[in-house]
Amino acid sequence: MNELAKSLVKAQAAMNHAAKDSKNPHFKSAYSSLASVIDAVRPALSSNGLAFVQKLHTADGGVAVETVLIHESGQEMSCGTLFIPASKQDAQGFGSALSYAKRYSLQSALGIASADDDGEAAVKTPPKPPIAVTIDMDYAVDEMAAQTDLEALKTCFAKWYKSAPDSQKEVLKVMYDGIKVQLVSKGAK
Repeated sequence: MNELAKSLVKAQAAMNHAAKDSKNPHFKSAYSSLASVIDAVRPALSSNGLAFVQKLHTADGGVAVETVLIHESGQEMSCGTLFIPASKQDAQGFGSALSYAKRYSLQSALGIASADDDGEAAVKTPPKPPIAVTIDMDYAVDEMAAQTDLEALKTCFAKWYKSAPDSQKEVLKVMYDGIKVQLVSKGAK
């Protein structure tokens, strides 16, 4: 396995990402075809004494592909089996699943990147919920209460009020008014 590993390291260093050479009219997107992925890896593999085969395995409802890397010394390494379900149970559905499986298996085995827009569209990531921005009300009140004159209190309050969400502004204003009354009663100017 040591000969295969040394050659694979050299081959991967020489590989480029697969070009987006195909269009998916349904999703209006571009993606890397199986041919593009093969074109991206074959020269680097060949020049380092490596090749690959993709074995098909029996699978209910889809296709299973195993990518195997082979070194000229006879050493080989299986990169695992990838199952892709067929969207339709007919020749077109199985053919499409087979193309996906071969492409994804080869890309995974060799670490080849390809922005697969059609795959991304099929498995859309749900949008992240908005992050609620709030201020630390206890800290804001403590900082305002530490002020010793009205001008400093007003400046401190303005800073916190500006960064507070609308849901906290009313409470912050009430706290400010209370602290201001206390400062005035102590003779602050």
